[in-house]
Formats: sequence, C-alpha cells, structure tokens
Amino acid sequence: MNIKEANELITKASELVDYQVSKRGLLESQLFPVTAYICVSFYNAYDMLYDVLSRVAKKTTPEKMGKESRKILSEIHALSIFYLPLYYMVGRMGEISRKNGDSHSESEDKREQTMFILDFWNRLARSYFQNNQLSVYDSNKKNVALDQPDIDWVKDRITNISGDEAKSIKRTMANLETISFLDECEARAKICDHGPYDVKNNEILVFREISHLYAGGKPHFSWSETKAKAPYPNIAFVYRLKDVETTFDDFATLETNPGDFSDHITGVGLFTRDGNTVESIGLDELPAFNDYAVQANKELFLKFSKWDRKQRLIAGAYAYCYGYARYTNFVGITDEINWDLTERTMQKYIPEFMESDFDPGIPRLMRSKAKKRREGPSLYLLPED
Repeated sequence: MNIKEANELITKASELVDYQVSKRGLLESQLFPVTAYICVSFYNAYDMLYDVLSRVAKKTTPEKMGKESRKILSEIHALSIFYLPLYYMVGRMGEISRKNGDSHSESEDKREQTMFILDFWNRLARSYFQNNQLSVYDSNKKNVALDQPDIDWVKDRITNISGDEAKSIKRTMANLETISFLDECEARAKICDHGPYDVKNNEILVFREISHLYAGGKPHFSWSETKAKAPYPNIAFVYRLKDVETTFDDFATLETNPGDFSDHITGVGLFTRDGNTVESIGLDELPAFNDYAVQANKELFLKFSKWDRKQRLIAGAYAYCYGYARYTNFVGITDEINWDLTERTMQKYIPEFMESDFDPGIPRLMRSKAKKRREGPSLYLLPED
C-alpha cells in the first residue's frame, strides 16, 4: 500500500467515523465515565494495536478471517471490524491534534504501522462484506453477515409463536442485553445485530446475537464471574418479521420501522455456538437465561458500585481494547498478549482523564461539512512529502 492509497482509506474511514459520531454523540452513564474511558482506549489502541495485529497476521490473512467470519455468532463482525479504523485512527487523530495538527509529528515507524492497520482493515472488510464493500454504511445500511446455506438452515428452524410469546422472548432478550452492556462497562461490544434476510410474503429474518455470557469456567473479564450462570455462553435470537423496514449501522445496531416490532414477529429461532458447531436451542431454555440475566445484573452492579473512578476508568478502557481479543482468538494467541493498558497510557492518560471527561481533539470530529472540506478529513491524512 502506498501513501495515496492509505490516504484514500483515511478519507473513507473519516466519513464513517463522522457519521457514527453525528448519530451518537458523547456517551455517559451514572456508573461509568464512558466518554473519558473511550478516549483513553483510543490512545491505548494507538499504542498497542499494531503489535496485536502484526502477530495475528503471522498466523492468517485478513481475507481468510473475513470469509470465515461470515457465520452465526462470529466474534468478528461489523462492529469488531469497525473497531480498527475507529479506535486506532481516532487515537492517532488525538495525538496529532496535540501537536498542533501537524501530521509530520507522527514518526516514520508509526506511519508504517498506520499503513499496515489500514491495509489490514481494507482487506478484512472487503472479504467480509458483500460486493467488496468496506462497511455496513456502504452496503445500503444492510448488514448481511451470512451466506445463503446458513440462511436456509435457519429458516427451517424458525418456530411460529403467538404475540404474547413474542413479547416474553423480547423481555428475556432485553435482560440479557442489560447484563451484557453492564459487563462491558456500559458498552455494546457483546451484542451484534445483522440482516435483513428475505423470507417470503414480505417477511424477513433479523438476528440479535449476544456473546461472552458467563456460563462458568474462565470469565471474559476478571470481573465477569458471578454466582449466577447462563445455560450457554452465547445466544442468537432470530426473529421472522412481517411488514418491518430495517436499517443497520457499523456498530451492528438495528433500527426498525415501526420502532417496536413486537406485533410484527411471526416466528423465532434460538441458537448457540460451541466451537465450530451451531445448534438450535428450545424456547424452554429462556427462563434460565432470564434468571441468569436478572441475578448477574444485581451482582455486577453491586460490584461496580464499590469501585472508584480510577478503577472504572481503567476497566472501561481495558474492556474496549480487549475487543481486539476477537482477532487473537481466531488464531489462538490471546493468552500470549499482555492486554493491560500500556505504561504510557497509565502514566499520561489515566491521570488526565481522572480530571476530565473530554478530549481536546474530539471537536475535530464535530466540525461543519464546509470546514472539513477546507481543512481536510477528521482523521489526519499521511503527509505526502
């Protein structure tokens, strides 16, 4: 990859990041300093992501990862692919912004690392998304993550349900989302929506997948272990919907019209993955999932409520950067990586964001379209001289 090609990808990544930021803005909660720890995680990714992906690249290719991740309950999906340009490149933007916006301030080594990461993202995304696209946004806001044989397999395992059953299933799903969200320090990294997949008679299938539930054994994070245990470590809810319009984004989030599609559910399938095997599970498993979600949520909330700001700040940044374990899991080297925040992050950015929730570089993402045209894309281009 040459600098011109890299800058074309930076321009494209800027469009995607600008769009998602315009939709979501800053994030906060009463429990975690979300905006602050996200900013810390960006800088930490700028420090450590090259080392992680360069080790992954010695074991496989981005193309292989992309093609083999088009499956039910894959760890690598639209959101984890978007991690690459989002975390690293926004961290890079912040570093350059702190040096008067001079892209020459990035060392030659870091420029090479930036080009490597852009190339990895480009090859991975174009292998994963249909029609050689880079993103959900470029795919007409559809997140088609499965090939037709898997879609057909799922269609044959959808159960017709009543309206009351549909609402009960959605309540259980919502409780599992809540515990998943809380375990990720109030982020949605464990949740992936994809679709739509056409059925017939104006019906479609949409998936909501929830991964890394605590089912016993090694917890996803050190804090994830609870007395409550899920029946399975992951679950995919598949809804057959009639007369519902859908859009998806690069955070693998579904939006529907109407917003509440409960009355439009005509069938449901539940699935779980164990290694390379996906199997259907019965609706009778849902009460156990619901009990786990309710009890584990209480346990985790109590645990987090005893933490101070520094503990929550470090945990949130760690959780965000541990998202890259989805890549190392693919090649079996996760336990070889030191996932702790880098020494530079701990010495420079943890103290800074103990005092502030806002990074001085973030306003660059919020400039007007006219200003971006004059000044260049949000994610600074590589210098060509």
